[in-house]
Amino acid sequence: MKGDWLGKVRRQRRVLARVRRAAWRLEQAERERAWALVAARVEGVSVRKAAEAAGLSPSRVHQLTKDADLDALDVVLGELRAAGWPAPEDLEGSDDEELSGRASVAERLVDEVGWIRQCADWVDHLDRESYPPAANLRSEADFPDRANVVVDSARVSAILRRIAFDVDELARARSVEDLAGARVGDDPRAERRRRLAEPDLEYAEFTRRKNLPWRSTRQGEAAWDAYQAERHHRGETDQDPYTVYNPFRPGRA
Repeated sequence: MKGDWLGKVRRQRRVLARVRRAAWRLEQAERERAWALVAARVEGVSVRKAAEAAGLSPSRVHQLTKDADLDALDVVLGELRAAGWPAPEDLEGSDDEELSGRASVAERLVDEVGWIRQCADWVDHLDRESYPPAANLRSEADFPDRANVVVDSARVSAILRRIAFDVDELARARSVEDLAGARVGDDPRAERRRRLAEPDLEYAEFTRRKNLPWRSTRQGEAAWDAYQAERHHRGETDQDPYTVYNPFRPGRA
């Protein structure tokens, strides 16, 4: 039938267009991979480490990078960006930039994709290794101070639920100004804890978790100092935990 024949032709045309689009994407991705490998070598990264990150053999990485010209590849990447291909991240930047907010919903979605990939890496680690991975609750600006927490299945689930909530809200927002619950906080440390599904520490929960007694004034004073020290360690406060107001400390207002 003529109608069936036309429909078949249209489907084949769409399929071939899909194949050409996929081939173009593969070509651009291979160009970007070559650029990234050359850039890694320029930064002094060993062939072995670069090969491990790229999922290639060291000999293949050496083959891709031995004669590559970084300036020429930069020109190619400029053309890719003009065509809408995602630009590589700024190596001089900071992880905290991801916590400081984004001007568009699309940029916020890119951040969430990064966290999903991180969760996938954690799941792979939990399945492959006999020990759990760790995550730092403090932002990069707090280095060398860290507040590491164990990443177990419960935490990964909590992060994925948080991402689902944020993406659901992003799907309904026309601009970042429309967002409410998925809003980036002013404090990058607090925002990083939110991204890692780690709520602010509550005194009652802290004393219950640590099994700290606070029935007497002296016990309460010690428990409050320990609570403030933990908040300071997590980056929730910059105040000295032993000089800040303690409701259990006699003679202190």
